[in-house]
Amino acid sequence: MNEIRLALVNGTGPPGPAYDEVMKNSFCYQLGQKLGERCFYQRGPTLFGLEVAEEAKAVYRWLKAEHDAGSDLRLMLAGYSRGGSAAIMACEMLEHDGIQVDSLFLFDAVARHEFPGGSVIPANVRFSRHARRSLAAEFVQRYEGALKRLGVLGAFQNPVRPLFGNVGLTWRGDGDHRPAATFLGSHGAIGGVGWRVVAEDNDCERDVARWMGEHLKARGLDVDLEPFAPVADVAYTHPTHLAEWLRHGVLQFVHEHDEPHLRRK
Repeated sequence: MNEIRLALVNGTGPPGPAYDEVMKNSFCYQLGQKLGERCFYQRGPTLFGLEVAEEAKAVYRWLKAEHDAGSDLRLMLAGYSRGGSAAIMACEMLEHDGIQVDSLFLFDAVARHEFPGGSVIPANVRFSRHARRSLAAEFVQRYEGALKRLGVLGAFQNPVRPLFGNVGLTWRGDGDHRPAATFLGSHGAIGGVGWRVVAEDNDCERDVARWMGEHLKARGLDVDLEPFAPVADVAYTHPTHLAEWLRHGVLQFVHEHDEPHLRRK
């Protein structure tokens, strides 16, 4: 079997060194640690997602360089949250160069950024699997207002993140793709960083780790993803970050959330 190169883009987190502490249990971070030099790990964006396009370019450049140095390599990508959209963007860039992508693994991929692309899995991707949070009405309603101490508006008080429209649900071409598998848990739990306030997140992380781990192994990545007890709570979002968010214009996020969304006029 040809040698593998895996590029990873993690989800949104705080700026600076605090990011690695908050995301140390995330599935993308685990993959980077377990696979070492076979991987290129890219931390996720900060609050507004302004780094998404550059993160996509960074993993594209690394994969292209690896491909050019050894064209028999199997190129793979994985991404969580907005990092999933960045991973799809990188696949689009590789498609433009006529480079095949062996596998794409998505953990609740969302856009939440203003850049074009990153929505539909392109035809150069041979295989994809996507773990997605459930948006069942009863489950979403159960946690409405659960994060009210954060002081944000509407469904942003909900760790299920019902306003976050998914990307990576459709594809072009005839590769081995399936509809996203749905799991009962928060947006954080799908990426391995669940919330204490969500009773389902412990089981959700275990189920996602097992399910995605089986698909990783089927594609030649012999690693085990480890579920950890959810740790996130309201203290993880600093008040000054929230104030900046609200000044930036929370209505943009509240009203323009459908897929495709946030398109420049």
